[in-house]
Amino acid sequence: MLNCNRKKNVGIDAIAFSTSRYFLSLKTLAEHRNVDYRKYYEGIGQEKMAVFPPNEDIVTIAIDAAQKVLAKIENKNEIDLLIFATESSFDLSKSAGIYVHHFLGLKPSCRVFDIKQACYSATAALQMAKNFVENNSGSKALVIGSDIVKYSPNTSGEPTQGGAAVAILVSENPRLAYIEPFSGVYTADVADFWRPAAANEAMFDGRLSAHNYLRSLEYALDGYLEQSSLNLEDIDYTCFHAPFNKMAIKAARQFFSERDIKDALVYNALIGNSCSASLYISLISLIDNCKTDLAKKRIGMYSYGSGSVAEYYSLVISDQYKSVVLSEENRQNLANRIEVSFDEYEKLGTTTESFNYIGGENAIACYKNIGSVFLAEVKDGYRRYEEV
Repeated sequence: MLNCNRKKNVGIDAIAFSTSRYFLSLKTLAEHRNVDYRKYYEGIGQEKMAVFPPNEDIVTIAIDAAQKVLAKIENKNEIDLLIFATESSFDLSKSAGIYVHHFLGLKPSCRVFDIKQACYSATAALQMAKNFVENNSGSKALVIGSDIVKYSPNTSGEPTQGGAAVAILVSENPRLAYIEPFSGVYTADVADFWRPAAANEAMFDGRLSAHNYLRSLEYALDGYLEQSSLNLEDIDYTCFHAPFNKMAIKAARQFFSERDIKDALVYNALIGNSCSASLYISLISLIDNCKTDLAKKRIGMYSYGSGSVAEYYSLVISDQYKSVVLSEENRQNLANRIEVSFDEYEKLGTTTESFNYIGGENAIACYKNIGSVFLAEVKDGYRRYEEV
């Protein structure tokens, strides 16, 4: 199964995620929107959504996720590349990754930049990091996908809100999963989702987006199977980008004959849409919740970014994967989150505009931080972070 004619054994050495300490139950949202809660629970497959206080953003959750990954290695000076993938960027010039580089204490000679293509960007970053490590023996790369999704009240997007960051360490001889050297890619100019620079939230055509998600999967999967000379039966599990869980379930039923993917969707149902991080939240969820030993199993990965770019590729799980997973910590972090009331949810705001307000010391008094860094101030559009 592993005869891939590969140049080097490169892949995911460690992976971790971070999300807000706070959530809103979609049952609560349904009550206040006069909607049957089953429209959310069953209709889109979601139960909760992450809600972010004003002192947390894509940088703070990215730092928290990355620190968990760095705890799994002895020498962070081996990291020569940091790629920050996001569609929630607050600056059209400075990379969000620069802030992460600073607070992680990475060496000055580490390359840092951001990358964007809707929800596909973390996969683009991962493939770029894989190629970098293959061509720079002994180097490691850190890939971060971090997004916070906000929509206006009483819109179809509102129950799909959420957010999270995923940090992925890419190295030779990975302890978690080897990235196989073939993939299917499909790109098409489709007006299903966009956010102009001056807009606080995205605009989208939900029906077109769902259609193109499935259409793109067909092309990407065909390309993957042709390149790899594999059959669908050779893929043990598949993880999907999940803007909402029902989309992934529909894709699995259409292309994988009712294959059960519930283990890969546990965390997405509790977090909501996390865009660039979503596919990798699914991977972590599968690893944490699958009762079967995944060693040597092939995991298909479907990444989709509206607009649009799609890719289907695969991982092979390492024999050592249990030595680097954070399963119990992940479960506890999600279980210990704080539920907010509907009034608090509205107070925090449902568009990114409200997150330009920072309460300084009051924000620290009112909200618990997830990690070691918080957003202390936004002045003249510049964001200043501090350590707790």
